[in-house]
Amino acid sequence: MDYRKIQLTGESTYILSLPKKWVKKNKLDKGDVLSVIERGDNLVLKPREEKETEAEISLEKKSLELISRSLITKYIQGFDTIVITSKKYIPSEVRAGLKNISSLLIGMEQFGETSNELVFRMLMREKGDVVDTVLRMHMMSLSSLEELLGNITTENYNEHILKGIIQRDDEIDKFYFLVLRQLSSTGGYECGMWVQVAKSIERISDHIENIANLVTQGGKVRGKDIEVYKELIDMYSSLKFALMNKSSKRADEIINKVKNFRIKEKRIIEDIREKEPETLLIYESFRRIGEYISDIAEVVINMT
Repeated sequence: MDYRKIQLTGESTYILSLPKKWVKKNKLDKGDVLSVIERGDNLVLKPREEKETEAEISLEKKSLELISRSLITKYIQGFDTIVITSKKYIPSEVRAGLKNISSLLIGMEQFGETSNELVFRMLMREKGDVVDTVLRMHMMSLSSLEELLGNITTENYNEHILKGIIQRDDEIDKFYFLVLRQLSSTGGYECGMWVQVAKSIERISDHIENIANLVTQGGKVRGKDIEVYKELIDMYSSLKFALMNKSSKRADEIINKVKNFRIKEKRIIEDIREKEPETLLIYESFRRIGEYISDIAEVVINMT
């Protein structure tokens, strides 16, 4: 066991000396960059340039869907190079499908191909911070919710904006896969918490996309209901502060707001079920968005 004393340089910078033996062992020198990974109350230091890892996926008689899932799984597991192989050749439809799937994996690009091999490689060397990625997911999702609620009533309808919301859902999925990849090399209690947060944001975005799709297909949202559902924007926006500061107080406030929202939206759904049952799916998606917002707030409380 080795001990180091924390020192203060300037007015706000804390520094810690590194064991010379460890520095030499990892062939480090002045100016080199280390990855600092937070795992609960511990910090893990790693040289930024780690050994690249490679995975191979054999095509055999597997379906495109199964191969696509394998590609996503290897990406999430943190492999730098993924090679798809076949004893004979890779069918053109499988080749095109895999290239399309790789477009959902941030940093993973096609790096070469032959008749029986398709190579994907992670070109983004810096994995980044998972909190920043989750907050970016949240920002994009919140923007979609704001645009959705401003353009779905008969009085305020903009099909162009709604179609943009539908397309944006793929971008949010990309960041969800990136979060899982970033967390694959970490562990501990908080890792599971961030997975829950990212998954809830991804599900909120799915419901936003669902509402936009239903409205462009002829579904209607009554103008008199929209103010109630706009409360979701305030609650969802407040999650950013709660997440960044791990504020159980703000998270508890959000949970209570969702409870009050549920009372009002339950009356709306009962009225819709009786008078306009054909639009019920739209309103059910709004209900689910509220539930996922509450779920994220619960996770924040569990983090503190």
